[in-house]
Amino acid sequence: MTTETRKKLLERIKAILAKTMANGCTEAEAMAALAKARELMATYEIDEKELDAFSKEKTTTFATENRDPYEIKRNLCVNVGKFTRCKAYRDRAEVINFAGKESDIVFAAWLLDTLQMFVMRELRAYQKKLITEKGISHSNNLTSASFVAGCAHRINEKLKELAPLDWAKTQELIVSELGMQLTKSRGRSRNLSEKDAAAGYKVGEHARFDRPVEAGGIRRLK
Repeated sequence: MTTETRKKLLERIKAILAKTMANGCTEAEAMAALAKARELMATYEIDEKELDAFSKEKTTTFATENRDPYEIKRNLCVNVGKFTRCKAYRDRAEVINFAGKESDIVFAAWLLDTLQMFVMRELRAYQKKLITEKGISHSNNLTSASFVAGCAHRINEKLKELAPLDWAKTQELIVSELGMQLTKSRGRSRNLSEKDAAAGYKVGEHARFDRPVEAGGIRRLK
């Protein structure tokens, strides 16, 4: 294969990968695009590092808003990072940060906020349903926490299913380029209501992960 031919192949693969997060792309279309990209990369022995060489964007970091009463962002940030080609981490103040290419970070921060709003909207609907049908107070913390945990669990599953190929290599490159020293965070064990968690899990199926497109595209980092 000539250098020019390989260059065109790399451009084609990157175009496919970008399309997976394009506005209006359905999950089926996203998975089909990712499968095609995986096939091409495996066939021509192309890895993430070679693809990344085509990108001229600077690797940087960005801290997100930390208002998160139900720890929705905390539960979703790692897989949002994988899905958007970023590395998610929490600093000493427990603020969620994303590291990666600027356009990817913008998408990651937007998606994390959007998913948090989705979960909260569905939680309020579920609380209202319980009050109307059973007279159960929405102030029941176990009910709310269980619903949120179930919803976040399903969203995380979907994010992992749709994550780009070689996301681990991408994150390794980001950590290496920025010279980051990260430590693993401990997970938190909680008692949950299986019924409410199952209700949340079912709702999580309807979460969307499309990249937003406005008149000028999504806003850049400030």
